[in-house]
Amino acid sequence: MIQRAAAVIVRDGNVLLMHRLKEGREYYSFPGGSVEDGETPEQAVVREIREEFTLDIIPEKLLLEMETMGNYGYYYLVKRYTGTPKLGGEEKRIMTPQNQYHPVWKPLAELRGLENLYPEDVR
Repeated sequence: MIQRAAAVIVRDGNVLLMHRLKEGREYYSFPGGSVEDGETPEQAVVREIREEFTLDIIPEKLLLEMETMGNYGYYYLVKRYTGTPKLGGEEKRIMTPQNQYHPVWKPLAELRGLENLYPEDVR
């Protein structure tokens, strides 16, 4: 089973999400990625957010662990970070008109109603 570590980055009542446009589909996800061999989930989320959004984060606490779609996910609350979110890493390298990645802030109060935010259980 693949392990995934993701961040719930909160600032001023907003949450940082990855807005995806992929082959005609539009959706949002919590930023993060796979836990590599020899890494803890917390180390993985720090690395992934640095790569994806060029942010240095300090995970505050583990909010949720869950199995979804054949993966096991760890979701960390993040309130402290340095830097300005901008796309980086593999996501920036592979972006095309048919495969887009955009960091966006969404109001926390809107997350439950955001039907195209995945995984649904984290909403």
